[in-house]
Amino acid sequence: MRIDDQAKNGDASSVTEGLQSDSQRLTDSNGAGSRYRPHTEKGPRRGRPRTDIRTIVDAALYKTRTGITWRELPAEFGSWQTALRRHRQLIASSQWDEITRTLAERDLLQ
Repeated sequence: MRIDDQAKNGDASSVTEGLQSDSQRLTDSNGAGSRYRPHTEKGPRRGRPRTDIRTIVDAALYKTRTGITWRELPAEFGSWQTALRRHRQLIASSQWDEITRTLAERDLLQ
């Protein structure tokens, strides 16, 4: 059973409560604010709102720490397909290098 399936079955607690502490999540208070924005098109955007870049970075770091596949990503990070696609976009645009370098300088990578 996948972790996100457990959440659908009515488990009231956070599915990753025991796996990842809040101190490992990126927040404004630990200096990892929303500085990085992927380059987007100009003009109004249609459809579903984009997933916050901080959530994508958290998802990628969580995946790295736990050694899971993208498909096993907990539901609290949103769609695994979106996380994978946006992570690849960050890598292609060299923003991922900047993000990890900044996090390493602030001792936020573990």
